[in-house]
Amino acid sequence: MTSAKPSRSARIKNPLLFQGWGTKKNYFEGWYYKFVDREHNIAFDAIPGISLNDDDPHCFIQLIDGIKCMSSYHRFDINDFKCNNKIHHVQIKGNRFSKEELILDLPEIQCELNTEVWNGLPNKWYRPEIMGLYSYIPTMQCNHGLGSMDHSWSGSLCLNQQDYAINKAKGYVEKDWGSSFPKSWIWRQCNSFDNQTDLSVFGTITHIQWMKQHFIGFLGAIYIDGEIEVFSTYTGAKRISHIRDNKVTVEYKHRKSPLIIEATQAEGAELISPISGTIRRKVNESLLAQVEITYKSKNNTIRAIGQNAGMELRGEIDELLTK
Repeated sequence: MTSAKPSRSARIKNPLLFQGWGTKKNYFEGWYYKFVDREHNIAFDAIPGISLNDDDPHCFIQLIDGIKCMSSYHRFDINDFKCNNKIHHVQIKGNRFSKEELILDLPEIQCELNTEVWNGLPNKWYRPEIMGLYSYIPTMQCNHGLGSMDHSWSGSLCLNQQDYAINKAKGYVEKDWGSSFPKSWIWRQCNSFDNQTDLSVFGTITHIQWMKQHFIGFLGAIYIDGEIEVFSTYTGAKRISHIRDNKVTVEYKHRKSPLIIEATQAEGAELISPISGTIRRKVNESLLAQVEITYKSKNNTIRAIGQNAGMELRGEIDELLTK
């Protein structure tokens, strides 16, 4: 790590920075990098992170090959974790993650990818990030940050000993940090739409443990034509959620611009999520889900179908659904 600790204010304003300065145990932090090529032949997640606990402190990189539905967990010594205290830049040995590049040097994948401009949320005092005013609360069990709703990757990629030249593949970045992942959650994300190049959606419903109480929280966002609209309790939005057969439908109602995300479940692979900073709980994530969205803006109604959507369902899902 770098030697100078950034202020709490600087970390709140830039959640992509490492947040765990001074923390020694019962803590995790991870960045989620998603990649989908234009032909839908390659879809993978690369998740660098750190686990601080008494039993097995270490850093790691998790990978999901979304097409083959396979995952891997690469463990590194805690001292291999390096980060910058002013800009987002994480390095684990020869693997680098930043706004400018994604460099991986692992047995199943090697890549040198450069990016164009990320599309993240503008920073405002009442919403320094996607969690709104909750960003200022230091005792949240799990915090969420939105890095980029949509950007493109270009460069070279070797996956499972096969070489690819990458030109404007789809990218998405988010992160989580805290002591534990929630007890239950529903999560969907997609920015690979056939007829819409500047379109991305994200949505989650979560059991949130805070002190000795809990509540059901939700976040939704749509990026379209260079603008991001957020749907959450703090924006005055409401949500309706239900599951029928293998389809999860969530409707976010906000003023006159409702957003409906209908995601069809698909085969996935196992990731490992944290409990009290220890990476040990399994969760299945698919990168083969299909998403159908309907969004009513001021001027028109947009309907689109997306492929290679990320999707996770974990825990007691019934408590996250509306009656």
